[in-house]
Amino acid sequence: MIPMPFLPKARQRGIALFVGMIFLLVLSIVAVIAMRGTLSEMRMVTNTARHETAFEASEALRSIPVALFDEHVYARGWPVSFKGDVPDSEFTYTTDVPSALLDEAKKALQKDCSTNAPSLFYGQLQPACGSTKAETLYDPSTWRPDMVVAICDTGTQSCAGNIGASVAIVPDGTTLSKGAGGAQAAGYRGLGVGSANGGAEMFFEIRSVATAPGDGAATTHTQYHQMIH
Repeated sequence: MIPMPFLPKARQRGIALFVGMIFLLVLSIVAVIAMRGTLSEMRMVTNTARHETAFEASEALRSIPVALFDEHVYARGWPVSFKGDVPDSEFTYTTDVPSALLDEAKKALQKDCSTNAPSLFYGQLQPACGSTKAETLYDPSTWRPDMVVAICDTGTQSCAGNIGASVAIVPDGTTLSKGAGGAQAAGYRGLGVGSANGGAEMFFEIRSVATAPGDGAATTHTQYHQMIH
């Protein structure tokens, strides 16, 4: 029997450990990238939710002054209960507007800087007052809030976060109703007399800027058209 030659043991150089560390590093990088992608998606979803909350608040709170518009303009002022100078008997707010909305409107109504009286929706653009710039029709950043409304955030059980909106209203022109001009020229006689009862049409710009918890913000802008009889 021929003896096998003696073979020396191969030296282990730690190649398996090195390969394992490489795989661990690659997996760590993949995990970090996946986590960053997930966090980015969470931020996007959160920002979208905050914007939607603010947008819904802006749309909803903008309806508060619209609900009060007709009687306020018709009576040319605010009722005494709103700290105005028109008797409450001239208004039907208590039957036309929900009591909760009415209470919120009373607290939300702002004062005119120059007169210290409740702001009039149909009033002229307000002049400069102290360090406050004069209102300019085509520069919404100069419009002063006529109402500042705050409601409870329904997404929190403790109502710790509030959703608010500042609503600014500025007049945007007046025009006679169709047929009114001809009726006036005819001395309110003839075919135009019926249209003359329509009086005039007034236009207002309504801008609502809402904020929601988490730096959510949204702005809605619309034009309100009112018939004046």
